[in-house]
Amino acid sequence: MRLDFTITDEFKSELKALLRETIQEELNTISSPQVTIETDSKMLSREEASQFLGCSLTSLYNYTKSRQIPYHQVGRRILFSKSDLVNHLKVEAEK
Repeated sequence: MRLDFTITDEFKSELKALLRETIQEELNTISSPQVTIETDSKMLSREEASQFLGCSLTSLYNYTKSRQIPYHQVGRRILFSKSDLVNHLKVEAEK
């Protein structure tokens, strides 16, 4: 006895959607620890960085100019890594 199957385009599209959904769910479970890592390395604006450090914008400018605090420039925006600011506070506390 021989059986022949015909796969319709509708079945193919449903199968693709099901596979895509399953793969996306698996990727989300795998990548969830990376999400917490990304939030720990949050980038802060000048205003947020000065508030975090408890200093004025002028002091923050002087810290960056003297290269005491690393920064990242994206276009005209200056951004600070929160982890770099924490390291700066640790170094200042040891002095």
